[in-house]
Amino acid sequence: MANQNATKAERREAARLKAKKLQEAEAKRAKRNKFLTIGVIVVAIVLVGVAIWSIIANGNDEDTATGRQEWDPVAVQVEPVVKDGTDVTTGFSVVGEGAELSADAPRVDIYFDYMCTYCNDLEQMNGGDINGIIATGDAEFVYHPVAILRNDFSAKGAAAFKYIADNSPEHLLAFHKNVFEDADAVLNGRSSTIPDWSNIEAAARDAGVPEDIASSIEEEADMEWASTTTQEFLTTYQGTPTVLLDGSPTNTWAANDFPAMLGLAEPKATTE
Repeated sequence: MANQNATKAERREAARLKAKKLQEAEAKRAKRNKFLTIGVIVVAIVLVGVAIWSIIANGNDEDTATGRQEWDPVAVQVEPVVKDGTDVTTGFSVVGEGAELSADAPRVDIYFDYMCTYCNDLEQMNGGDINGIIATGDAEFVYHPVAILRNDFSAKGAAAFKYIADNSPEHLLAFHKNVFEDADAVLNGRSSTIPDWSNIEAAARDAGVPEDIASSIEEEADMEWASTTTQEFLTTYQGTPTVLLDGSPTNTWAANDFPAMLGLAEPKATTE
């Protein structure tokens, strides 16, 4: 055999060359793996950066582009409002607890249906501003719950609104906000389940309504009143939201700037 006839020096040289080739091959493999690792790390960093940018961008869209507001509802004083020429209570006047209306304070009437998309938009985009105005008594807000969409939740929500106004009035705005949040989840696709009495009662509890009142809403809420007040509304108006400013219908609420609409502030700056 050739290997057997090779001298010791030749075998040593052959072994050296083989070891060198193995070292070179290993070096190439290590270099290739290093590049692959760096590539994976770079890709991971890019993906993380994209994810962070997306989160920030989406967060900004939620806070600014959509115009949705966040607020803590204030405790309020509530008085029933009767339609002229009838004995039918159609709404409830709401003023901040401890606040006093001036003689020339503007009055805003809002007719709403809890399952109305535009009513929900009005609430989500203006609720904070309205809450602040109510807190100071700079304007009187009169809420008129109706059920023109002919579904159970609209009617139950309207009847429950009256029940809370009559029995736990200081919590009315907080309850109102909570019910609209349940509706918002359905209207914007976060939930496929229409809220029911259990959700309405939970909304009342979360608003601070005492347990004995919250747990009796289903039994005590006046569904007949919800039907009657809706019919009264439809004798004069057609759709919701219907907003009146000092008794006259107005669409200026659609600018989502109630302080400016009421002459309490300069119009908000708009962005292109």
